Order: sequence, then C-alpha cells, then structure tokens
Amino acid sequence: MTMTVTENIILSFLRAIIHLIRILPYRSAAALGRSSGWLASLLLPFHMKIGVVQARATLGLDNAERFMRKVFMNQGELYIDAIRTAYMTDPELKAYVDFQGRGHFEQARAEGRNIMIISPHMNWEVLGNTPRILDEEICVMADYIKSKVVQAIADEIRSRYRIAVLPPKGGMVKNYIDQLKAGRIVGMIIDQRGKREDRVFCDVLGLPAPTNPSPAFIALKGDAVILPLYGFKEGGRFVFRFSKPIDSRDFGNDYKVIHSISDCWKSSAVRDLSNALHAWISSTVREKPDQWFWLHCRWARRADMKKIIRQGDDFREFVLSHAKDYQAAYHC
Repeated sequence: MTMTVTENIILSFLRAIIHLIRILPYRSAAALGRSSGWLASLLLPFHMKIGVVQARATLGLDNAERFMRKVFMNQGELYIDAIRTAYMTDPELKAYVDFQGRGHFEQARAEGRNIMIISPHMNWEVLGNTPRILDEEICVMADYIKSKVVQAIADEIRSRYRIAVLPPKGGMVKNYIDQLKAGRIVGMIIDQRGKREDRVFCDVLGLPAPTNPSPAFIALKGDAVILPLYGFKEGGRFVFRFSKPIDSRDFGNDYKVIHSISDCWKSSAVRDLSNALHAWISSTVREKPDQWFWLHCRWARRADMKKIIRQGDDFREFVLSHAKDYQAAYHC
C-alpha cells in the first residue's frame, strides 16, 4: 500500500500517540480517552442528537443528554483500552479479562458443531481479543477503510488480535456460510440497521427496527450453533460473557428454499431466528446501556433522522408508523 509523504507523516504521528497511550499510567490514559470523548460530544452535535433521540425513545430517560455525554466518554475510553489490550502479553490479557460462560463454547466445540459468535456494538474493539483468550482462530469480515492511514493502523492492531480477516469481496453471505461448513469459527457484529426493503423487522428495545436477515440466514445455512458474546467494563476490568447458546436447528427448515437475501422475509425460520438474536441484543443493552454504541441510526435511516431532528418530530411515532406502513404494503 503506497502512501504519500503527507500520509506517512500522519501515520508516524498516530503511531507516536499509540506509543504514548501504551506507556502512560492507565489512569492518565483513561482520563485522556474520556476527555476526548467529552470533547467529541461537543464537536459532533448531530451524532449527539441521534443518541439522545434514540435513548429517550427506548429507555425513557429524563436526562438523555447527560446519559449521552457518558456514552461518548465511554467510547473515548474504549479506544484507549483497545490499544492497551492489543499490546498486552497473553498472560496479562487473560488476567485483565474475566471470561464467563466459557463452558458454552467448550461444549459446542466438543459436540463438533459449527460455531457462529455474535456480538453487539458494545466494547467490540476490546472484544476483538477473544481469539487470544480462547486460543482459537475466529474469522470475521471487515470492510476496507478509505483512509490508507487509518487502514494501516487498523491492520496493525487487528494483527495482534489473531483474527482471520475475510476480505469483503466474493459475497459476504456465501463466504461466511462456506467458512462455517468448513468447520471454522466465524464472528459477526449484528446490531446494525438493515434495509426496510429486506422486509424483516425485529423488536429492539421496544421499537420495530429494520433488520439485516443475513446473520440468521448464514447461521441456518451453515447449520450453526450461535454463541452470543458481549463484553463490558466493570470495576476496572473487562468481563467477556457467553450467554446461553441459540441453536439454528430449533427454528425450522423453510429457509432451504431461499436462495437470495431479498427473499429471506418469506422464511419464518429467518424471521424468528432474527427476532431471537435481537431479543438477546436488547437484553445486553438494558444491562449496560451506557456502554452500547448509541451513535448509529438503528431504527431509521440517516436522512430520516436528520429530518426528525430538524423538525422536532416524534421519533417513536415515526418508527412505529413507518414499520406498520411498510409491512402492510408487503403483507409481511
């Protein structure tokens, strides 16, 4: 990857910052991260408003602004933790993380099942260390980053996680299914907004959200047992926790006649499994709400969020109305 002189200077500067974060006392580094997050909450007013609107509508918060300041600060601290944990030795990392529910993983491995690990956007950068703790390779797919500098930094840190990064080319769905059938463990973050055209809506924190059916479809086609995994910070340490497994075999087989993601809405197996996955997501967010990534538009498109915020429209009413109208139009 060839870079310009300017890009190389910026890359060297970022590497120097990473080195500083590594050698600073942890309290100082964490304070730097939280201060950066607080500053970002002022410099990114639109993202701040996205989080406020969504958190108020789903959690019923009286002071959603103060809550979102804490979310921003936690995100700033997360990037500090991501850097520091990536450069820990394996013994240091395993002492820093309390890994709970590991028996679920070991049982699935002992039974010879194909394994899909799913996670929400909750401390996901630190959760990337999971392969080092489990001593198992996990395949994940990552998009290419437009910035060569950011891509280089991301590659350096990801290489320390020992994950197998699958290229986004060649079809994400087929690639993941092939990896599962080959007996490899795959990992996926599943709580991003899907397209309304996919016609799959799941209850997320009490509101219907357009949901990408791909994770459920991949699990069904790959005959996977799904291991829900989330990470959260508690008492100065991280907890990684496997929840109760979700077996794709329990959801029927009408997915077998589906060959395209655009037709997944026709399968009750895909719809029911998608709802089960997002019911789990909702439970984790309610447990540690300030550690979830509220800054992305989960229930409405970015363009719709801009309009809602600009006009002061009722967010809950918008989401419920659009989901009802869309599903009625397609008889979903």
